[in-house]
Amino acid sequence: MKRNMKNFIQYYCMPLSLLLMVLCIPYSAFATTHSISSLKVAYLYNIAKFTQWPEDTWLAADSPFYFCSYGSDDIVEELQTLQDKTIAGHPVRLLQPNQEVDFQLCNAFYIDTDKRTRYRYLLSLINQQRVLTISDDGPFFDYGGLINLIEKDQRLRFEVNTQQLADSQLKFSSKLLQLAILIDSER
Repeated sequence: MKRNMKNFIQYYCMPLSLLLMVLCIPYSAFATTHSISSLKVAYLYNIAKFTQWPEDTWLAADSPFYFCSYGSDDIVEELQTLQDKTIAGHPVRLLQPNQEVDFQLCNAFYIDTDKRTRYRYLLSLINQQRVLTISDDGPFFDYGGLINLIEKDQRLRFEVNTQQLADSQLKFSSKLLQLAILIDSER
């Protein structure tokens, strides 16, 4: 019983507390000691931590969680801090796909806003039902994106495309959805 409680606290309560703490800090206060990119990467990591993938996503228990990125902005560079962390019990590996076949490895996929003209093409290369797709650009939802990071009232927030979430095989924790701005984006 004690072990189950310890696991519950370690894997659910502590990350949720961290997520709540990060989400409640005005980004202007955070920016004095860290970059906005660091804060956005903390959001990406915590959103992924509170996402459930289908059971058959990984071939083995030690298969990596591929966090893919496309572009060259500060967030892509900051994603390096996630290397060797774990998501869904799998070690995070960063991947910047070059070949079309590489995109099939992605479990989460961040697309730099400078690549907005390529959203449709890039999203066509992945299985959107099984990949957490993220950007920080409103039109991303028009192409089937799932998460959009926004700045609102001097706070960093995130929007969730509820239509895309309903169409996917991903499940978000109820606590994550309570923190999100839910957008019903009909395609």
